[in-house]
Amino acid sequence: MHYVCAKCHQEFSAGSEGEGELSCPRCKAQAGLEPVHGVPVAMKVFGMLLAAVVVLALGGGVVGRLMGLILMGLIPMG
Repeated sequence: MHYVCAKCHQEFSAGSEGEGELSCPRCKAQAGLEPVHGVPVAMKVFGMLLAAVVVLALGGGVVGRLMGLILMGLIPMG
């Protein structure tokens, strides 16, 4: 399992969980060792939703500009 030291931010891995006390290899701290977790599913879904909103907003802006130019006659239609 991977851990991060809260004091010096050193990332390290430890063997099995039953091997006595854990300590940071750099600063030898035994308290404040936090297990590293992956990105939660809720954050991934929110990121995808936010990306979709940005893409749709930019696409809508481009389509709106083009339609405005077409209606003003600056871009001839066939």
